[in-house]
Amino acid sequence: MVAWTYFFFYCVGGWVVESTYCSVAERHFINRGFLNGPYLPIYGCGGIASALLLSRIGSPLGVFLTGGALSCLLEYVTSYVMERMYHARWWDYSDKPLNLQGRIWAGGFLQFGCCCLLVTYVSQPPLAVAVASLSGTQLAALSCLSATLMLSDLVVTHVGIAGLRAKMDSLKQETAARLDSVRELLPSRPELARVKDWSQVMEASLRRRLAGARDRLREATPELRGMPNLPQVPSLDELASSFSSRLTDQELRLLRAFPSLRPSDYRRVFDEYYQKVQGMARATAERVHDAVEERRGE
Repeated sequence: MVAWTYFFFYCVGGWVVESTYCSVAERHFINRGFLNGPYLPIYGCGGIASALLLSRIGSPLGVFLTGGALSCLLEYVTSYVMERMYHARWWDYSDKPLNLQGRIWAGGFLQFGCCCLLVTYVSQPPLAVAVASLSGTQLAALSCLSATLMLSDLVVTHVGIAGLRAKMDSLKQETAARLDSVRELLPSRPELARVKDWSQVMEASLRRRLAGARDRLREATPELRGMPNLPQVPSLDELASSFSSRLTDQELRLLRAFPSLRPSDYRRVFDEYYQKVQGMARATAERVHDAVEERRGE
């Protein structure tokens, strides 16, 4: 129960420090926790490690180096496990110098090392005295209450994230379906070959934007009205707006708390989405060009 009390204290303390830092930086309040309540379990783990393990190291330099290394290891493992569980990258240091796969970076090592020094030499001694002054009944009540609170919060958060994942899956399926519909609307070379007056078509060439090219081609020659419509590229902004409108307050809070949150498999999906759309644009433009050249050779 004593260890749990230390853990809960550092969960709350870490939440206060990080939420304050992020709120000041963003100029508005941000609940920086993965859970809904005012606690960050990753800081609780780091705090109790400092209190029970690092305090046995004699030198401050040893505490700094060992604490920084252990904290970075904890952050790396936490990032990996959460990504595997929820298929999302919750923080990303890819833009920071000396980072490892975007999960940890050198600056974090320095920050964690300093925090471990503060815990070991500043906060832990008076905390140990305060906890020792509690009776067994008080300690048990505090431990049971805080454990129940955090466990309930964890269940609620997990269910909420499952809902967020389902909405992301829906977004992924909708994107794939709309992309398939675009592919089906691409005109074939025989269809393009039937179009007359290619000199006007060349003046309104497709280039990269299919939607704008479609309108110009229709204006350039009436014969295009009889062939399949060129595709309207679905707007990613439209899909994102539809996705955002379906989010609950809890899901929106998580997205605000973790601005670097990136669904790991969805980044690949949208990269492929753009590549395929650009590829279809080039393919259609090439078909138009080939049909023009064939008409010129006739």
